[in-house]
Amino acid sequence: MKNSNQKLFLHGIGKIIFTAFLFISFYGTGELYSQEISAQKLFEQYGNSIVVIKCYDQNGIIKSQGSGVILVDKGILVTNFHVFAGSDKIEISHNDTVISYSDIIGINIEKDILVLKMGETNFPNLSVGNSSGIKIGEKVYAIGSPLGLENTMSEGIVSGFRILGKNKRNFIQITASLSPGSSGGAVFNSSGELIGISTAKMLKGENLNFVIPIKEVLSVADSGLYDNRSIAALKFFYKGLSAYENGDDIDAIHNYSKYLEMFPQDSKAYNYRGLVYLEKKDIPNALKDFQKAIEIDKDNIAALCNRGECYYQKEEYGKALSDFAKVISIDTTYLHAYFARALTYSKLEDYKKSLKDYNIVLNHEPEYVAALINRRFVYFSLKDYEKAIKDWKKVCVLEPELEFSLRDYIAEARYLYWNK
Repeated sequence: MKNSNQKLFLHGIGKIIFTAFLFISFYGTGELYSQEISAQKLFEQYGNSIVVIKCYDQNGIIKSQGSGVILVDKGILVTNFHVFAGSDKIEISHNDTVISYSDIIGINIEKDILVLKMGETNFPNLSVGNSSGIKIGEKVYAIGSPLGLENTMSEGIVSGFRILGKNKRNFIQITASLSPGSSGGAVFNSSGELIGISTAKMLKGENLNFVIPIKEVLSVADSGLYDNRSIAALKFFYKGLSAYENGDDIDAIHNYSKYLEMFPQDSKAYNYRGLVYLEKKDIPNALKDFQKAIEIDKDNIAALCNRGECYYQKEEYGKALSDFAKVISIDTTYLHAYFARALTYSKLEDYKKSLKDYNIVLNHEPEYVAALINRRFVYFSLKDYEKAIKDWKKVCVLEPELEFSLRDYIAEARYLYWNK
């Protein structure tokens, strides 16, 4: 039990579920509104700016379907990258009319954003809101094309702001219903301003839907032209990522390697391929890839943290601590490094330093179950049985399925507490 709980987190891409068939949203640009408008008025004004996207392989077979949002004043369409990933042709339509585009001008795989350059269109001009200024409880509306049902609208509220995944992506969490085929749709606030595009839905839990903030979308839109060679390479990158997420290590390594043949100086790609080797327990190749990533970019904190994981696995704890400390010196908010360092201190039986790092993690994320599980061992080792019991009880509330496996630990801690 203790060994399994001391497994380090791997850092690179999170495993929140992204598929081309799980989302809804809104999108826009223009002058700001200061007053609320009705759902009916919002749909009448902006519904026609959300379109259907179909993606086909080289044989003309449809691979995925999603939604997209046209920003007339910028001359672009924005959608999720995963709608397009692995495809060879994009078809955009609205009310059964095919709409032409001239080129792909922006891609960001990590943020799951794809930007197309549009020609002259007669679509309405959307208003872009300030996604940093929205508040929990604020009303939102989502428009997309679930299962090809074009311009479907749903209503909800902002239910949270989340930093998810191993690369710490920012999301707006909403209750507006998202369904298959609405990926890349638009999410508006009640003033009719576009605040983001829908991108993901958690399969575990009810009505947990996520939106990419509009400011991040527009940063990709301004990122510049991607040539055909880059797009071909990025397909390998995405296939590698997808294979890693699905547990197909061989295919993941193959596709990351193909990508690196085309872009051999991409620090992030070495880090991602290193993650696959690390998951396979191939420590020498993992260490080699993380080292290469750091040589290219000395401040690649994900690669530094993962190299520390390799040293931890090799029981070279001094080197591991050095890497985790370097990460923290670059980014004091990188909680994974504190967590990993806490584990390493525990291995060295330096429980006071371990406890300090676990407390930093849990002060920022009180429901971080892995940290709670491991901190309880630290308290136990320090003979602070009361606090150990408190952590174990909290874990049982957060993860009830763990209660049975923790039962003996709790009983032992209670016995030692009452018989000190």
